[in-house]
Amino acid sequence: MKKELIYVGVAWPYVNNLFHLGHLAGALLPPDIFKRYHQLRGNEVLMVSGSDFHGSPIALEAEKQGISPFELAKKYHNLNKKFFKEFSVEFTIYTSTHTKNHFEFVQKFFLRLLKKGYIKILKTKQFFSEKSQRFLQDRYVEGECPFCHFKQARGDQCEVCGRILDPTELINPVSKIDKSPLVLKETENYFFDLSVFEPKLKRWVESQTEWRQWVKNETLGILKEGLKPRAITRDLKWGVPLPKKAIKKELRIERIEEKVFYVWFEACLGYLSGAIEYSKKIKKPNYWKKFFYQKKAKTFYFVGQDNLLFHTTFFPAQLLAFDEKINLPTNVFVQKFLLLEGEKMSKSRGWFVETEYLVKNYSPEAIRFYLALNLPQEKELNFSFRDFIETNNNILVAKVGNLIHRVLKFCEKNYKRKIFISQKEIDPQTKEKIVSTFEKSSQHLERGEIKEGLGEILQLVEWGNSFVDKERIWETKKESSLKSLLYLVFCLSVLLYPFLPKSAQRLRKFLGQKKIQPKLGKNLWQIPKEAKISLSKEIFPLFEKIPSERIELETKKFLKK
Repeated sequence: MKKELIYVGVAWPYVNNLFHLGHLAGALLPPDIFKRYHQLRGNEVLMVSGSDFHGSPIALEAEKQGISPFELAKKYHNLNKKFFKEFSVEFTIYTSTHTKNHFEFVQKFFLRLLKKGYIKILKTKQFFSEKSQRFLQDRYVEGECPFCHFKQARGDQCEVCGRILDPTELINPVSKIDKSPLVLKETENYFFDLSVFEPKLKRWVESQTEWRQWVKNETLGILKEGLKPRAITRDLKWGVPLPKKAIKKELRIERIEEKVFYVWFEACLGYLSGAIEYSKKIKKPNYWKKFFYQKKAKTFYFVGQDNLLFHTTFFPAQLLAFDEKINLPTNVFVQKFLLLEGEKMSKSRGWFVETEYLVKNYSPEAIRFYLALNLPQEKELNFSFRDFIETNNNILVAKVGNLIHRVLKFCEKNYKRKIFISQKEIDPQTKEKIVSTFEKSSQHLERGEIKEGLGEILQLVEWGNSFVDKERIWETKKESSLKSLLYLVFCLSVLLYPFLPKSAQRLRKFLGQKKIQPKLGKNLWQIPKEAKISLSKEIFPLFEKIPSERIELETKKFLKK
């Protein structure tokens, strides 16, 4: 089998706090499932992400806590990595924007664009706090949204309607630190001239046939409104420093020593700098170029809805400016917002579930299953504890877990432990159903349709349960039926692996199999020719029911009276 080159870029989370359920559904779980599937296909996968250490959200939170931005970012960077493991989210490399490698790449990138003439120097008016005697950037400013009139909109984006904002657009803006009024003062910054790339971007987006239609439509709507030069520097102390010495004097902006790169400009460049860092780590400095320059390579990006604009418009423009020969995104898989009990999740408003709380009280595998089955690919997902708990008990436990446990325990009691099964021995309809599941789920997963891919596997589970009832194996104990069902369960250990990796590996142990270890060029995502099973002496249910009393407990906690 010819392996494919698959690059997976995962949105870089701000580390002003620990990631929550919305981040898991929006930008962490889908790429992990996608990556694991491609690894099972034998493809060469490079999955890159890291912590976004910079920007005003981190500086603002650090100021509140009375610690340095680095201390805050490092704390949550390490916590995020710890909880990624809990949810089995694994990266080829997970780094940060606060590394020497990233600094150097961003600075070289900027100098290249400056030399090419894509960078402008413009004077604009920005909010200045007379009280604290400094310019205040986006997240330090709040006011009324000019579009939906939410009273506490941030200076960069409205949490309610999702519109990207400039702080100067806000009605009655005030300092988020002390609520003092603000004045506009002139300041000079570098701007990336996005308008140059508007025609190319429009043609490129229009040519996309695999993008989700709503993502394509929204991107074209943004391009129709027109792109303008956008500031890439900010009056902050915390961020990637400008390469002052490498900039000619006549091209230096005023007060250059007080500027850093604006986080939107440098964070997305982490997709490249992270790949470069990994290449250096494995002592193959040009390894990253395989994914970004080989024509057959595919690059996929996974982000939440609030990052759509940056990944379908701004980042591709950066790539075009850097090198027209570089690969533009093959697809940008954007997830819509996740609601909690009917309301949009928001840490600033205290409407979210603590990640530590989830892990302490619920199985991460159960959460993976629920989110994968309900991902907000086309419409928002309303996470309710009632639906989560009922899905776990009625589908994951009662259908998936029940089929696996019934078959394994029945074989253990009524059959020998070591069993050899060839394809010829399987019930023809069961075999056809298994083959179809591998094929159909594959088609969905290739397109980033995670929940549809899982849906195909659940149909196979339904088939297995109905086959148990139809064959009445507890009475007939027919060998051919037992082997067909055991073979189906054997295949489920592979099919479930991208979605429930820990459970799939436990199932492999029950079957006396080695752990699933994807190998380059070896396709495991297909019906095996045979199965040599050696049933474990310890077989227990893979999944546990969640006590129904927890529905009332959680509902009281999260639903407004």
